Amino acid sequence: MSTPQNNLPAPPSFPLTDDMRAAYLDLYNKLETEYQSNPDAAAREAIRPAKVNLDDLLTKDNMCRFDADTALFSATLHQFKDVNDGLKTLREQIAATTSHFSAAGSILAAIDKVFSLVS
Repeated sequence: MSTPQNNLPAPPSFPLTDDMRAAYLDLYNKLETEYQSNPDAAAREAIRPAKVNLDDLLTKDNMCRFDADTALFSATLHQFKDVNDGLKTLREQIAATTSHFSAAGSILAAIDKVFSLVS
């Protein structure tokens, strides 16, 4: 399992590159699967904010691809930081309570992939 990192990567280029979007989408899908299949309420509650934020981020990335609005661009860049902050918190929670997550290693690897692509 990956060791949590204390430093967050810089926000990615905007709009998302195909690789970056695929990494965020892969992480979202892993979180959604875990959320739907995990009976542990604490694990589901830990996953939910990151899942919701990733869904919103991907939706806004879609919107920004079609709309070059500067205000939306700035808000989305700020949201990248917020999403990555939430992912850092989730990664730390998973590392601290791996017995509550059946797919901890897979989710941590997906988070690390997202961070490696935005560095």
